[in-house]
Amino acid sequence: MSRARALQMLGEQARRARDDAAGAAAGARRKAESAQQTLEMLQNYLGEHLRRGRATSAFDPALLRVRDRFTSKLDAAIGEQSLERERLERAAEAQRGELIARQQRLLAFEALAARRAAARLAAQQRADQRKTDELAAQAARRNASGVSNDS
Repeated sequence: MSRARALQMLGEQARRARDDAAGAAAGARRKAESAQQTLEMLQNYLGEHLRRGRATSAFDPALLRVRDRFTSKLDAAIGEQSLERERLERAAEAQRGELIARQQRLLAFEALAARRAAARLAAQQRADQRKTDELAAQAARRNASGVSNDS
């Protein structure tokens, strides 16, 4: 396998890896955003629950215990959801870092391919110039020998 083909295959592999990392990063970001929305919903619900509790003038001890337990469970759910959101945020950041690394690797392969293509083009141009110079030198020699023969 030629070096150019091997480099092309590595570039394609790096592109697929970058695309996969982009998909994973987007998925992780969506999960983190969803966790944030769930947390906000729980916090809003707790706020509404507390407002309704203050607005009620009932002082039934059994009802107060039920509300207290419910508030405690809602607080616990908010705490767990906060931890889950933080975990998902860290995962999203890790996926973003992986995406950046994959993009840098792809760019490195693309830069190497571009340098090699430029080097091949320059070598071809030099070869073409040498050929042109040789043809011009041959023509000049023919003209010079033709001119000296005519004298």
